[in-house]
Amino acid sequence: MGIAVGLLLMAGLAMLLQQDRQARIDAAHRQALAVATGVDKLLYYGLRNLERALKGIASDAATWATAAPERRDVLLAAAIEGVAERQPELHSIVLVDADGRALTDGEGDPGFARWRAQAGDGDGLLVGPLSEDGEGGWWLSLAVRHEPGRWLLARLRTTELARMVEGLDSGPGGHVTILDASGVLLTRAPASRTGPFVGQRAQLPPFLGDGATQGLARGTSPFDGVERARGFSTTSGFDMVVVAGISLDRILAGWHRLAVIAAILSLLYWVGLAYLVRRLGQAEQAHAELVEELEAQADWLDQAQRAARTGVWRIEADGEHGRVSAHTAMMYGLAPEEAVYPLEEIFRRVHDDDRERVQAEFMRARDTGAPYLSEHRIVLPDGGVRWVTARGGLAGGEGRGAPRFTGTVVDVTDRHQARARVARAEAQFRALFERNPLPFWVFDEETLRFLAVNDAAVAAYGYSVDEFLSMTILDIRPKEEGRQAGEAVQARAHPAEADGVWTHQRRDGSRFKARVFSSGIEFNDRPARLVLAEDISDRVAYERELAWRASHDQTTGLVTVAALTGELDALSIDDRHARYAVAFVRLREMEQLAPTLGQRVSDMLLREVAVRVEALGREYGMAGYWPGQSFVVVALEPARLPALMEALEKMVNTPVELEGGAHPIEASIGIAEGPEPGETAEQVVGHAALAAIQAWQEQVPTLAYDRVMAVQAAERLVLARRIRRALDREEFELHYQPIQRLSDGRIVALEALLRWRQGEGYVPPDLFIPLAEASGLIVPIGRWTLEQAARAHVRLAERGLGDVAIAVNVSPVQLLADDVLEAIGELRERYSVPRGALHVELTESVLMRRPQVARMRMLELRVAGVRISIDDFGTGFSSMAYLRNLPLDYVKIDRAFVREVHIDQRNASICRALISLARGLDLGTIAEGVESAEELAWLRANGCDQAQGYHIGRPVPLEQVIGLIQAAA
Repeated sequence: MGIAVGLLLMAGLAMLLQQDRQARIDAAHRQALAVATGVDKLLYYGLRNLERALKGIASDAATWATAAPERRDVLLAAAIEGVAERQPELHSIVLVDADGRALTDGEGDPGFARWRAQAGDGDGLLVGPLSEDGEGGWWLSLAVRHEPGRWLLARLRTTELARMVEGLDSGPGGHVTILDASGVLLTRAPASRTGPFVGQRAQLPPFLGDGATQGLARGTSPFDGVERARGFSTTSGFDMVVVAGISLDRILAGWHRLAVIAAILSLLYWVGLAYLVRRLGQAEQAHAELVEELEAQADWLDQAQRAARTGVWRIEADGEHGRVSAHTAMMYGLAPEEAVYPLEEIFRRVHDDDRERVQAEFMRARDTGAPYLSEHRIVLPDGGVRWVTARGGLAGGEGRGAPRFTGTVVDVTDRHQARARVARAEAQFRALFERNPLPFWVFDEETLRFLAVNDAAVAAYGYSVDEFLSMTILDIRPKEEGRQAGEAVQARAHPAEADGVWTHQRRDGSRFKARVFSSGIEFNDRPARLVLAEDISDRVAYERELAWRASHDQTTGLVTVAALTGELDALSIDDRHARYAVAFVRLREMEQLAPTLGQRVSDMLLREVAVRVEALGREYGMAGYWPGQSFVVVALEPARLPALMEALEKMVNTPVELEGGAHPIEASIGIAEGPEPGETAEQVVGHAALAAIQAWQEQVPTLAYDRVMAVQAAERLVLARRIRRALDREEFELHYQPIQRLSDGRIVALEALLRWRQGEGYVPPDLFIPLAEASGLIVPIGRWTLEQAARAHVRLAERGLGDVAIAVNVSPVQLLADDVLEAIGELRERYSVPRGALHVELTESVLMRRPQVARMRMLELRVAGVRISIDDFGTGFSSMAYLRNLPLDYVKIDRAFVREVHIDQRNASICRALISLARGLDLGTIAEGVESAEELAWLRANGCDQAQGYHIGRPVPLEQVIGLIQAAA
């Protein structure tokens, strides 16, 4: 309501203020227009007098022209001079022609013709532009027609205009201004407001241009920035505008005071209203807080009674009824609300066995005023029974009426149930203790004597119950641990029989590992501990075996490299300056031993080498096994490395005596020292392994690690990634080397050789092919090669060379892959490749890795119509057995035996033997690396079937080799 009244008051004040303000502004406009009209009349009279004077001169001149033409000019000059003397406000009067040139004494006006035309060129007084007089003043050009083609040009000082408006009262901040028709300021009053504004142009209101002679406007002066109510008048008929301005600040000063007073009144009203509302709000809040506090106290009491399961009661004045709280009513099975019940109704809820006793106790306490205390049972309507404790006594009096018997009721059902549970738990514990299959006992924490034992303890330890009760827990511990157990008892850091794994001793002296679980209890009112002991001897042995297996290799019995490097890193943590030397022993050709002699013999050889390595590890530091037939020996003292290397060389040079005779050991050994700052043992072992690999590649027994190896290894990794990208980007291509049949000189086959184009050159095959095999990329590369070979045969057939076969080198990895036969079958079907058009060249190593799988793959290829050659025969583990049993078509004699065969008797003997051997097995022979006519002639003379080499043709792209074949045909 107060807000609505306030808003109405404010709206009324605002309306009154707005009306008063508008009335003041309207009055100012009327005053301004009145002043402007008055000044305009003064201007009219002044200019009209000047116009009459000038026209009088013109009239006299016309008379003189008739009466005394010879003296006209003299009389005209005298007339002009006389008018000028009588009109001091005129600076000068000059007779000028139409272009403004002076015809009498005085200064003409070059711009006369222009402004005369703008002024209308009439017969009345023409008002021209404002000009400076050169002496710091201003004049206004006026003109009256004298006679055709001649004009009287007068220059009116603006001081005359200033005189007209000087002294007019426009009020503080007001002004009276005379402008020409274009808005140029001619004069302004008061004089103090004229300033530098004479000659400046002001914007005239639009209504003056629409023909109006008077008007009102409100605006801010461009000259002094004061906002005024302005009146405009042009009633003089001359091209001048009179403007009178009344300052709105002066006009509205009184209104502003009224507005401030209204605002203060409004503020006082709102402040008073806010104060009143605040006081009312505070009172309301205080009342609400009081009510909330009372409710909180009541709720608190209710929650406390609910949590404590407590209710209150009181006997009414008649002594026959009792008032009970809601909680008490709930305990007795009554409606859960405060109410008055007859005492008979309340006692009827008491258990039949307790009712008589409870009534007697209650009546005695009420009649004598003695305290009332009774614990009894309540029977609920649903048959449930609850235990309660009732207390009471006389309370009140001393001005509050007669004392009344009042008290509380507490639900103690949970307490009775807890007692019952404890009794049951004790019985269950006794049964659990006595019948538990695990040893159980209780001992005194002070004396450590056994207080109770179960039958399982008697059976497990061999002591009788009486013997146990005469012993302490130290008696079942080994004697050598007695000191440790005694110190634990003395220190009291934890009970002597703390949880954990301990060694216990039976009556017969045997020992076993026991995991002990204990808990503090009270036994016959003394602090004791309940102990359960579990025999875990078998589990401990199993866990030890698992731990051993986790850190040891099962075949060799040596620790794994991971466990070994962990121990070395621990040494480095204990001693930051500790250094050691690592020898990485990489056994060679072990993978060929199992297929040849069997897995059992191979494992026996590996274990014998492990025994030797382990002995060196014990002597020099430690040793471990790297899966893949490699060992690691660590010299914890780098100075002993030479001695260790000598021992390793002796070990390698000593054959292993096994079933079937002595077996030599072939190994490559890499050496590395470390660790360098920030280096781990794993990295040091890795350096040694890298050196061993390098030694194996260079076919040297021992090689020390240097950083160049790491750089080279990194470069190989980079090259392997480049190989993968090259396959995706189709950077590989095939060049073909012709294979000539020596009997007639015809080209019967082309060997497809893989080339990797990089920029302007090629990456050497012996650089990237081993990496491709190691990374597994040789499989997709080989599939691509087979497809290109099939396409090449299609192009050969299109050129009439379908009888020329394509030979492709197949990697052992590719041959042993499951999809090589499927790939060749798909290519034959897709490109219609005839049987015998594809040849496959294999190395001897594929036969040594997995001979059974290799033989099966070769048989499948033969069935599919693919011819098979053994490449570089004689350089590996050439065996007559696989030449006899494997499905081969050709044997390729390695270039090492073909070189200078016509003059090298050793090579000649080997080649004759190989040719003879192949012929005896019904196999063809192909000689590789033929580089001279003499070598070719020798091979032809000694029965070699085919040959290839630079002398016959270099590997070139397919189109070039086709051209060579067609040219030689």
